[in-house]
Amino acid sequence: MIPTNRRVKKPQLPPDVAESAGVDGFEPLVDPEEPRPRDTLQSPKPKKPASRAMTVARAIIGVALVVAVSGTVAWAARRHVMSSTRFSVNEIDVTGAHHRTNDDVIRQAGLERGKNVFLLDLDAARQKILTDPWISDATIARRLPGTILVQVTEREAGALVALGETYLATPSGHVFKKVELGDPMDLPVVTGMNLDTVTDDREGAARTIRRAIDLAADYEHGSLGGRAALQEVHVGIDGSMTLIVGKQALALVLGEPPYRKKLDQAARVVTELEKRGAKADAIMLDNEARPERVVVRMK
Repeated sequence: MIPTNRRVKKPQLPPDVAESAGVDGFEPLVDPEEPRPRDTLQSPKPKKPASRAMTVARAIIGVALVVAVSGTVAWAARRHVMSSTRFSVNEIDVTGAHHRTNDDVIRQAGLERGKNVFLLDLDAARQKILTDPWISDATIARRLPGTILVQVTEREAGALVALGETYLATPSGHVFKKVELGDPMDLPVVTGMNLDTVTDDREGAARTIRRAIDLAADYEHGSLGGRAALQEVHVGIDGSMTLIVGKQALALVLGEPPYRKKLDQAARVVTELEKRGAKADAIMLDNEARPERVVVRMK
């Protein structure tokens, strides 16, 4: 039995062991020259950036995929609208036609109800309409889902022109078609011209015809217009004008313009002849050297 008042010595370890075990406050000695062991959990190495070629390749592949998908969607959408009965033509609306009926214009254009609205060649249809001499312009448009809008502009007839056969001319003097059944006939008649002249010099012929139309309008609005109806405006080879008026076919030989003053002179002569009960065959007002001189050729 060990006495209680006796101190028991703590067993001593060799210094080298004590230092390595960390006993009694000793920390293990580490050689500063010796490298420390790496931690078991290390941060990941930074990734190398992708090369430029790889980046471009990925972008190209992405764009190609988008284009492919978009193309497929577009093809499917186009196939749908081209085959869907929702886009069948059920109405063709024509405006501006007066000398032609709406059905005439539709038939001329080659438009058909029931066809797909997107399959119609509107440019070709317009060109077909413009082959009608009455039509000066036309526009064609789609109004979805199934309507075609056609607007035409027709020519206006200003005169009948005798060129072997009778033709219609616009108020500007341009000859545009032969006279057919149903065409307007209550128009000034221009004679004395020939088809070769109109064909060879269209603008020159148009100026001459326009001058004849203007002369006819001046006559009809003058004092003689209500007393003797205008029968025709005759154009001479030199471009001079002669009016044939009244039931007796009185010739008012006017020559060159200005015509209004000459028409006033003709009205005074006719009034004087009526007072005398005389009948004239022609009244000559074409003396350009002495315009006040009027010659009357009696019957």
